Amino acid sequence: MARQKQSGGELVHERPAWILPLLVALGVLIFSGIFLYYYFGPTPAELLGRDPKASAATRRIEAVIGGTRFLIPENYTRYPSQRGGGRQAEVAMHALLPDFAPYSPERQAEFTDNTPEAQVVFFTLLEAGAMLPAERRLKEVYTKYLASTVAEKDRTGLEKFSFKRESGYRDQDLLVGTDNDGRLILITCQQKTALVESPNCTRSLLLTRNLALTYRYKRARLAEWRRIDELMVRLVTSFEAPGLPNGLEGTITD
Repeated sequence: MARQKQSGGELVHERPAWILPLLVALGVLIFSGIFLYYYFGPTPAELLGRDPKASAATRRIEAVIGGTRFLIPENYTRYPSQRGGGRQAEVAMHALLPDFAPYSPERQAEFTDNTPEAQVVFFTLLEAGAMLPAERRLKEVYTKYLASTVAEKDRTGLEKFSFKRESGYRDQDLLVGTDNDGRLILITCQQKTALVESPNCTRSLLLTRNLALTYRYKRARLAEWRRIDELMVRLVTSFEAPGLPNGLEGTITD
Protein backbone atom coordinates (compact mmCIF):
# COMPACT_ATOMS: atom_id res chain seq x y z
CA MET A 1 0.00 0.00 0.00
CA ALA A 2 1.35 3.46 -0.89
CA ARG A 3 2.59 5.67 1.96
CA GLN A 4 2.86 9.44 2.10
CA LYS A 5 5.49 11.61 3.81
CA GLN A 6 6.46 15.25 3.86
CA SER A 7 9.83 16.09 2.25
CA GLY A 8 11.05 19.65 1.79
CA GLY A 9 7.55 21.06 1.96
CA GLU A 10 6.28 18.62 -0.68
CA LEU A 11 4.05 15.60 -0.19
CA VAL A 12 5.87 12.48 -1.47
CA HIS A 13 4.09 9.21 -2.24
CA GLU A 14 6.11 6.08 -1.44
CA ARG A 15 5.17 2.73 -3.01
CA PRO A 16 6.28 -0.72 -1.81
CA ALA A 17 9.52 -1.97 -3.39
CA TRP A 18 7.86 -5.23 -4.47
CA ILE A 19 5.37 -3.62 -6.92
CA LEU A 20 7.82 -3.21 -9.83
CA PRO A 21 9.11 -6.83 -9.68
CA LEU A 22 5.49 -8.03 -9.44
CA LEU A 23 4.49 -6.10 -12.56
CA VAL A 24 7.51 -7.47 -14.42
CA ALA A 25 6.64 -11.04 -13.34
CA LEU A 26 2.99 -10.59 -14.42
CA GLY A 27 4.15 -9.26 -17.78
CA VAL A 28 6.41 -12.27 -18.28
CA LEU A 29 3.60 -14.67 -17.35
CA ILE A 30 1.11 -13.00 -19.71
CA PHE A 31 3.62 -12.94 -22.57
CA SER A 32 4.55 -16.59 -21.94
CA GLY A 33 0.87 -17.57 -21.90
CA ILE A 34 0.25 -15.80 -25.21
CA PHE A 35 3.37 -17.40 -26.71
CA LEU A 36 2.39 -20.91 -25.57
CA TYR A 37 -1.19 -20.56 -26.78
CA TYR A 38 -0.07 -19.20 -30.15
CA TYR A 39 2.24 -22.15 -30.81
CA PHE A 40 0.55 -24.96 -28.90
CA GLY A 41 -3.05 -23.92 -28.25
CA PRO A 42 -6.05 -24.90 -30.41
CA THR A 43 -6.76 -22.77 -33.46
CA PRO A 44 -10.20 -21.18 -34.01
CA ALA A 45 -10.83 -23.83 -36.69
CA GLU A 46 -10.03 -26.59 -34.21
CA LEU A 47 -12.33 -25.10 -31.60
CA LEU A 48 -15.13 -24.96 -34.19
CA GLY A 49 -14.45 -28.50 -35.44
CA ARG A 50 -13.35 -27.33 -38.87
CA ASP A 51 -9.89 -28.91 -38.82
CA PRO A 52 -9.58 -32.55 -39.91
CA LYS A 53 -9.62 -34.96 -36.99
CA ALA A 54 -10.06 -38.65 -37.67
CA SER A 55 -12.37 -40.75 -35.51
CA ALA A 56 -12.37 -44.48 -34.82
CA ALA A 57 -15.98 -44.48 -33.58
CA THR A 58 -18.38 -46.71 -35.50
CA ARG A 59 -21.68 -45.06 -34.65
CA ARG A 60 -23.71 -43.95 -37.64
CA ILE A 61 -24.44 -40.27 -38.23
CA GLU A 62 -27.80 -39.44 -39.77
CA ALA A 63 -27.33 -36.57 -42.22
CA VAL A 64 -29.41 -35.09 -45.02
CA ILE A 65 -27.31 -33.78 -47.92
CA GLY A 66 -28.91 -32.40 -51.05
CA GLY A 67 -32.28 -33.85 -50.06
CA THR A 68 -30.91 -37.39 -49.59
CA ARG A 69 -30.73 -39.03 -46.18
CA PHE A 70 -27.61 -40.98 -45.19
CA LEU A 71 -26.39 -43.06 -42.28
CA ILE A 72 -22.62 -42.47 -42.35
CA PRO A 73 -20.25 -44.41 -40.05
CA GLU A 74 -18.30 -41.85 -38.04
CA ASN A 75 -14.95 -43.53 -38.78
CA TYR A 76 -15.29 -42.43 -42.42
CA THR A 77 -15.77 -38.75 -41.54
CA ARG A 78 -12.98 -36.17 -41.34
CA TYR A 79 -14.39 -33.10 -39.56
CA PRO A 80 -15.88 -32.98 -36.04
CA SER A 81 -18.24 -30.17 -37.08
CA GLN A 82 -19.95 -32.55 -39.55
CA ARG A 83 -20.60 -35.29 -36.99
CA GLY A 84 -23.57 -33.67 -35.32
CA GLY A 85 -26.09 -35.05 -37.81
CA GLY A 86 -28.97 -33.11 -39.34
CA ARG A 87 -28.93 -31.18 -42.58
CA GLN A 88 -25.43 -30.67 -43.94
CA ALA A 89 -24.15 -28.78 -46.97
CA GLU A 90 -21.45 -31.43 -47.27
CA VAL A 91 -19.76 -34.27 -45.41
CA ALA A 92 -16.06 -34.92 -46.13
CA MET A 93 -14.71 -38.45 -45.70
CA HIS A 94 -11.66 -40.64 -46.24
CA ALA A 95 -10.88 -44.32 -46.76
CA LEU A 96 -8.02 -46.60 -47.79
CA LEU A 97 -7.57 -48.49 -51.01
CA PRO A 98 -7.95 -51.15 -52.18
CA ASP A 99 -11.14 -51.99 -50.23
CA PHE A 100 -12.16 -48.52 -48.94
CA ALA A 101 -11.42 -49.38 -45.30
CA PRO A 102 -12.47 -46.72 -42.75
CA TYR A 103 -10.10 -45.05 -40.31
CA SER A 104 -8.54 -47.00 -37.46
CA PRO A 105 -5.76 -45.80 -35.12
CA GLU A 106 -3.36 -48.56 -36.15
CA ARG A 107 -3.54 -47.29 -39.76
CA GLN A 108 -3.00 -43.64 -38.86
CA ALA A 109 0.22 -43.41 -40.90
CA GLU A 110 -1.55 -44.63 -44.03
CA PHE A 111 -4.29 -42.01 -43.67
CA THR A 112 -1.75 -39.18 -43.34
CA ASP A 113 0.54 -40.47 -46.10
CA ASN A 114 1.00 -38.00 -48.95
CA THR A 115 3.56 -39.86 -51.04
CA PRO A 116 2.81 -40.61 -54.72
CA GLU A 117 1.87 -44.19 -53.81
CA ALA A 118 -0.44 -43.27 -50.92
CA GLN A 119 -3.56 -45.44 -50.58
CA VAL A 120 -5.86 -42.83 -49.06
CA VAL A 121 -8.93 -41.62 -50.96
CA PHE A 122 -10.67 -38.38 -49.99
CA PHE A 123 -14.32 -38.04 -50.94
CA THR A 124 -17.16 -35.63 -50.22
CA LEU A 125 -20.92 -35.82 -50.53
CA LEU A 126 -22.22 -32.30 -51.11
CA GLU A 127 -25.13 -30.23 -52.33
CA ALA A 128 -24.87 -30.06 -56.11
CA GLY A 129 -25.49 -26.33 -56.38
CA ALA A 130 -24.60 -25.19 -59.90
CA MET A 131 -22.53 -28.28 -60.79
CA LEU A 132 -23.13 -29.31 -64.40
CA PRO A 133 -23.53 -32.88 -65.65
CA ALA A 134 -20.35 -34.35 -67.15
CA GLU A 135 -21.52 -33.91 -70.76
CA ARG A 136 -22.20 -30.21 -70.26
CA ARG A 137 -18.97 -29.64 -68.33
CA LEU A 138 -16.99 -31.17 -71.17
CA LYS A 139 -18.80 -29.17 -73.83
CA GLU A 140 -19.34 -25.84 -72.08
CA VAL A 141 -16.30 -25.61 -69.80
CA TYR A 142 -13.34 -27.84 -70.61
CA THR A 143 -13.48 -27.83 -74.41
CA LYS A 144 -12.72 -24.11 -74.69
CA TYR A 145 -9.47 -24.58 -72.74
CA LEU A 146 -8.11 -27.68 -74.50
CA ALA A 147 -4.86 -27.38 -76.43
CA SER A 148 -6.32 -29.81 -78.99
CA THR A 149 -9.61 -31.64 -79.37
CA VAL A 150 -7.69 -34.67 -80.63
CA ALA A 151 -7.19 -37.06 -77.75
CA GLU A 152 -4.08 -39.02 -76.91
CA LYS A 153 -4.75 -42.62 -75.90
CA ASP A 154 -3.60 -43.06 -72.32
CA ARG A 155 -2.18 -46.38 -71.12
CA THR A 156 -5.09 -46.57 -68.64
CA GLY A 157 -7.59 -46.90 -71.50
CA LEU A 158 -8.82 -43.34 -71.05
CA GLU A 159 -8.53 -40.55 -73.62
CA LYS A 160 -6.12 -37.86 -72.46
CA PHE A 161 -6.37 -34.18 -73.35
CA SER A 162 -3.92 -31.40 -72.53
CA PHE A 163 -4.94 -27.86 -71.65
CA LYS A 164 -3.65 -24.62 -73.12
CA ARG A 165 -0.64 -23.22 -71.30
CA GLU A 166 -2.40 -19.88 -70.72
CA SER A 167 -5.45 -21.50 -69.12
CA GLY A 168 -6.07 -22.02 -65.42
CA TYR A 169 -5.91 -25.79 -66.05
CA ARG A 170 -2.42 -25.68 -67.59
CA ASP A 171 -0.82 -28.01 -65.03
CA GLN A 172 -3.54 -30.64 -65.36
CA ASP A 173 -4.63 -33.31 -67.81
CA LEU A 174 -8.21 -34.23 -68.63
CA LEU A 175 -8.96 -37.96 -68.85
CA VAL A 176 -12.22 -38.99 -70.51
CA GLY A 177 -13.90 -42.40 -70.54
CA THR A 178 -17.15 -44.23 -69.88
CA ASP A 179 -18.20 -46.43 -66.99
CA ASN A 180 -19.75 -49.89 -67.25
CA ASP A 181 -23.16 -48.33 -67.84
CA GLY A 182 -21.90 -46.16 -70.69
CA ARG A 183 -21.96 -42.91 -68.69
CA LEU A 184 -19.30 -40.29 -69.36
CA ILE A 185 -16.47 -40.05 -66.84
CA LEU A 186 -14.30 -36.94 -66.54
CA ILE A 187 -11.15 -37.12 -64.43
CA THR A 188 -8.75 -34.20 -63.98
CA CYS A 189 -5.22 -35.12 -62.95
CA GLN A 190 -2.46 -32.85 -61.72
CA GLN A 191 0.83 -33.06 -63.55
CA LYS A 192 3.99 -33.65 -61.56
CA THR A 193 5.80 -30.33 -61.25
CA ALA A 194 8.38 -28.68 -59.00
CA LEU A 195 5.51 -27.55 -56.77
CA VAL A 196 3.42 -30.73 -57.02
CA GLU A 197 5.54 -33.79 -56.26
CA SER A 198 2.61 -36.06 -55.39
CA PRO A 199 -0.16 -35.31 -57.92
CA ASN A 200 -3.83 -36.24 -57.45
CA CYS A 201 -6.65 -37.21 -59.78
CA THR A 202 -10.17 -35.92 -59.10
CA ARG A 203 -13.61 -36.86 -60.34
CA SER A 204 -16.86 -34.98 -59.63
CA LEU A 205 -20.26 -36.34 -60.59
CA LEU A 206 -23.93 -35.73 -59.99
CA LEU A 207 -25.72 -38.50 -58.10
CA THR A 208 -29.08 -36.70 -58.23
CA ARG A 209 -30.15 -33.24 -59.35
CA ASN A 210 -29.32 -31.89 -55.88
CA LEU A 211 -26.57 -34.24 -54.71
CA ALA A 212 -22.97 -34.51 -55.91
CA LEU A 213 -19.96 -36.65 -55.13
CA THR A 214 -16.34 -35.63 -55.57
CA TYR A 215 -13.32 -37.81 -54.79
CA ARG A 216 -9.56 -37.81 -55.32
CA TYR A 217 -6.67 -40.23 -55.12
CA LYS A 218 -3.03 -40.31 -56.18
CA ARG A 219 -2.28 -40.18 -59.90
CA ALA A 220 0.00 -43.19 -59.51
CA ARG A 221 -3.22 -45.20 -59.01
CA LEU A 222 -4.99 -43.93 -62.12
CA ALA A 223 -4.71 -47.35 -63.79
CA GLU A 224 -7.22 -48.53 -61.14
CA TRP A 225 -9.74 -45.81 -62.06
CA ARG A 226 -12.55 -48.14 -63.10
CA ARG A 227 -12.42 -50.28 -59.97
CA ILE A 228 -12.03 -47.22 -57.73
CA ASP A 229 -15.05 -45.58 -59.35
CA GLU A 230 -17.23 -48.67 -58.98
CA LEU A 231 -16.31 -49.17 -55.32
CA MET A 232 -16.62 -45.46 -54.56
CA VAL A 233 -20.17 -45.21 -55.88
CA ARG A 234 -21.08 -48.52 -54.24
CA LEU A 235 -19.80 -47.27 -50.87
CA VAL A 236 -21.71 -44.00 -50.81
CA THR A 237 -24.81 -45.78 -52.08
CA SER A 238 -24.52 -48.14 -49.09
CA PHE A 239 -24.74 -45.07 -46.81
CA GLU A 240 -28.15 -44.08 -48.20
CA ALA A 241 -31.02 -44.61 -45.78
CA PRO A 242 -34.39 -44.55 -47.54
CA GLY A 243 -37.58 -44.85 -45.58
CA LEU A 244 -36.39 -43.23 -42.35
CA PRO A 245 -38.85 -41.09 -40.37
CA ASN A 246 -39.17 -37.44 -41.36
CA GLY A 247 -37.76 -36.16 -38.08
CA LEU A 248 -33.99 -36.36 -37.89
CA GLU A 249 -32.72 -38.60 -35.13
CA GLY A 250 -29.15 -37.27 -34.83
CA THR A 251 -26.41 -39.83 -34.33
CA ILE A 252 -27.33 -43.50 -34.18
CA THR A 253 -25.40 -45.91 -31.98
CA ASP A 254 -24.74 -49.39 -33.33
